[in-house]
Amino acid sequence: MASMTSADVTSGTPEVAGSLSSRLAAWARTVTYDDIPTHTVEMAVSQLISNLAAVRGSLNHPVGRKLVRAFGAPGQPDPGRSAYVLAALATALDFDEVAYSGHVSAGAVNVAIAEAQRNGLDGKSLLATIVTANECAARISAATILSPFFRGQTNTHCHLASAAAARLHARRAPLREWTAGLGMAFGILAVPLHHGVVTSDVKALGAAAPVRLALDACDAAAHGMEGPESILEHPEGLLAQLSVVPLPEAVTAGLGRRWHTDTLTYKRFPGSAYLHAAFDCAERVHRRMGALDAARVRRIVIHGSLLTWQMERKVIPVLDGPRTSVSAATLSVGYGVATLLMTGAFGVGDLTESAIADEARWSLAGRVTVEHDMELSVRMAQATSPLGEALRLAGDRALEWPELMAWGDEVRDILAGLGGQEETLENATMAIGARIEVELSDGTTVTERCDAFIGSAGPATRRFHRSIVCDKFRAVGGAQDVLSELERIDVLDPSRTARALSRAVSVDQD
Repeated sequence: MASMTSADVTSGTPEVAGSLSSRLAAWARTVTYDDIPTHTVEMAVSQLISNLAAVRGSLNHPVGRKLVRAFGAPGQPDPGRSAYVLAALATALDFDEVAYSGHVSAGAVNVAIAEAQRNGLDGKSLLATIVTANECAARISAATILSPFFRGQTNTHCHLASAAAARLHARRAPLREWTAGLGMAFGILAVPLHHGVVTSDVKALGAAAPVRLALDACDAAAHGMEGPESILEHPEGLLAQLSVVPLPEAVTAGLGRRWHTDTLTYKRFPGSAYLHAAFDCAERVHRRMGALDAARVRRIVIHGSLLTWQMERKVIPVLDGPRTSVSAATLSVGYGVATLLMTGAFGVGDLTESAIADEARWSLAGRVTVEHDMELSVRMAQATSPLGEALRLAGDRALEWPELMAWGDEVRDILAGLGGQEETLENATMAIGARIEVELSDGTTVTERCDAFIGSAGPATRRFHRSIVCDKFRAVGGAQDVLSELERIDVLDPSRTARALSRAVSVDQD
């Protein structure tokens, strides 16, 4: 498909007078199931299943049990409380989905689930709400993406946008409530502190807190309270506060034609998406060589993109071997790779305190070093997600972004070779790759390369996403009959929809 300039992409957007948030809201509030392409709906069904699997995974983990003791079960009468718990469970172990741009499911899916269970949405309405909320969150996040790396789940404005849009769409709120609710939600921006996230259980509340804040903002708007309509584009607004190079045109570019749900990436493993290519490589090495431990391995070199390399640099100072926090372990490529080389698997059970306390895993993880591979970084930048599409939109403005200029003299050539924006996102890609070299004690070196991990946006995922998420759901104890209901949720009436969602997060019924 031919690429387009930003002007071409924006030209198809319905012209609505007013601020960015009012223009986005005027479109979002009208979206119905029938407006959404069939393949996009299918991606959203897989998103729902994958998110529910992440919730189940946490419910089977000590951190999830603590959350339930503190705040109650996911399916409780108050939809705000229910959404809060669901969002915390879905993100606590970094097992949630990512899109271009951001962790959209925390609010989009979990608020939609809570609204469906308590306010009688049928399956089609549930999916329309999820997709609409994805759009609002991904677009606003894309407008701010040229900012410091490593916000990830701590990009709280993504959760604010997705949660607010999901509630407003599910409740068919009028335009005034949309603009007031979004304005109030973005007017108070919670920012988790990195130190807290990686050294404690703060991560479990990092998405849940902004989800609840957004829902409160929507309730306030429903009762006449007002928020600033120009909260996104104002010189002291959200985009200016969060981004070195704001991209306001990303908020409304190609509305109704560029569906960001098409860019979804589904995780097979818990942990940051920046690590998953290395995890895939380690899984393949285990299949070839069997169980490896520190006695058999001299060193492990992981060649990764800038994202993987910088993530490792960011987390290393807080790693403390068997005393490492659960949250830090989800960001450690060394811990995940060591676990996969030893056991051939990496799942929720490997993030319990007892698993993390295994000295043998850390002994092998100590053999791991991460090196930046410029070729992999260029491939990452050329893909749609997480960065390439934003760079295409920014053009020469991207040269003002310090993180990009740190790449050196090749930057201008890289930008020049990206071309224009994609007309639609049907063929979106993610290419966070890795190459792993395992040097054994006998001098043998085993190498594996992964240019795009399993589940990342791209042609293979478009073919097999349903299989990937169904395997994930079954792996955390989800029942096949529940899964069958979820796969056909678009034909379920409100009562059957609510029952399927309730059973999906029940860990006692299997």
